[in-house]
Amino acid sequence: MKRIAVLTGGHASELEISLKSAAVVMKNIDRSLFEPYLIEIREHQWMCSLGKEELPVDRNDFTVALPEGGKLHFEAVFLAIHGTPAEDGKLQAYLDLLSIPYTACGVLAAALSFDKMKCKQFLQSCGIPTAQARLFRPADWAAGTAPGIAFPVFVKPNKNGSSFGAGMAKDQKEFDAAMAEAFRYDDEVVVEEYLQGTEVTCGVLGAGGSLRALPVTEIRSKKAFFDYEAKYKGFSEEITPAEISDKLTEQIQQLSVECYRHLGFKGICRVDFIIREEQPLMLEVNAIPGLSEESIIPQQARAIGISLPELFTIMLSDCIASAA
Repeated sequence: MKRIAVLTGGHASELEISLKSAAVVMKNIDRSLFEPYLIEIREHQWMCSLGKEELPVDRNDFTVALPEGGKLHFEAVFLAIHGTPAEDGKLQAYLDLLSIPYTACGVLAAALSFDKMKCKQFLQSCGIPTAQARLFRPADWAAGTAPGIAFPVFVKPNKNGSSFGAGMAKDQKEFDAAMAEAFRYDDEVVVEEYLQGTEVTCGVLGAGGSLRALPVTEIRSKKAFFDYEAKYKGFSEEITPAEISDKLTEQIQQLSVECYRHLGFKGICRVDFIIREEQPLMLEVNAIPGLSEESIIPQQARAIGISLPELFTIMLSDCIASAA
């Protein structure tokens, strides 16, 4: 039986979602195949849950010293961290140095996809259609600075997820407020043309050298956009499969697979789009999509008959096999 570290926690604003994803993984992992241990990254220490006890992780070799003697080693890591230090590739670099396989893309793919603007520019160069956007740093912006894109605009931190710090602005006053809020979460802010259309998202699962696009989900937010409350507090309706044409479904699935290939992803990812006038435009890519009960990837997997235990087994078995 393979010992698996389910690695969660971190210091990002998405901590709550990371902990929820890890709880779902721990609940649904196939314990006839894997022996999972929950490890949480905290501010000054990494802690491993062992029954009712918590033991520190030796970060020199990613082991846990057992009270009765000996060390607990892990054959693989299930990455259940959203935001830094996993979606930006820092943990992957650490695990690569220790030759421990993990259920996510590597350092370069993670770092590139975490930077929304650089990811957008790269995928545009590969022929993926995206919305018009502009990057602001603190030196580029002060109250009253125009967005350089016609209102309304969408404002979001460049390196953050779960819609923390994201907002829409219809005029200069709202733009100033949205920029100030976004800069609370990151030192770079993306300003994007606001796209009126149908919001959809598509997961892609890589395993055994092949890629499989999951069903497309249509998102109908009860808020102005698909913000944190819409995603995790029930303020949205998520329809899987999306109520769009077969042609658009195939196009979005193909674009999602192309994004996965261009970025060199592994495991599972999710690509978000807006359909405007029958044209899908890529919004952003999620290298480690949420796996909480409210998350979209579990919905898409269930729609094609893949249970969470089966999904997690596919992900773990593939990462272990690829490292053999």
